[in-house]
Amino acid sequence: MIQVRALTKSFDKLEVLRGINQDIQEKEKVVVIGPSGSGKSTFLRCLNLLELPTSGTITLEGDEITRPGFDVNMVRRKMGMVFQQFNLFPHYTVIKNITLAPVRLGLATRDQATSEALALLERVGLSDKANAYPNQLSGGQKQRVAIVRALAMHPKVMLFDEPTSALDPEMVGEVLSVMKQLALEGMTMVVVTHEIGFAREAADRVLFMDEGIIVEEGPPGEVLSNPRNARTRDFLRKVL
Repeated sequence: MIQVRALTKSFDKLEVLRGINQDIQEKEKVVVIGPSGSGKSTFLRCLNLLELPTSGTITLEGDEITRPGFDVNMVRRKMGMVFQQFNLFPHYTVIKNITLAPVRLGLATRDQATSEALALLERVGLSDKANAYPNQLSGGQKQRVAIVRALAMHPKVMLFDEPTSALDPEMVGEVLSVMKQLALEGMTMVVVTHEIGFAREAADRVLFMDEGIIVEEGPPGEVLSNPRNARTRDFLRKVL
């Protein structure tokens, strides 16, 4: 599904990603963990070209999306992204937030988009919030709406950038349960998170990043329970 080769990203003289190589398979759930500043979010943002790589290539379903002139909007349609801070339009209702992109991009009529949005809201337990505004929602509800908004574009891949880190602890579970359901349904997912329990339960593979490189990767049972690298062991000792 996604092939990453020799990916680097620098901001001025600061090298944030240093030669990342990754293959992400269709329906695979990849969880990326590591300390703050290790390059996790930058890696995710490079995958859908929110950050343009300094060098290296990213291929999505056989198309090299990093080549000059590639249509960035095509990438964003195929890769849904859920951010830490929800990024909902505050002056639009929930239903308008969800239907805006599919209608504007001509992927659905307004009626089709509304019907699908209502069905998606039902799926995440928010059918009664269709006409609410973001400021009338809890953090957990906003994040579930943000997930629905991404799903309304029928993405092939879902990227999650620390989707629970801005939430109160009691709201984390409601967002993770939606993500676990997506995982069970076979969505290809790349998730940057500090939720080690989610990684254990939902990931096919865990990547541990530090200082811009992937230090260790493997099945969650290996990386989280029996890490080979001393840096991984040190990190997990602090967070578990």
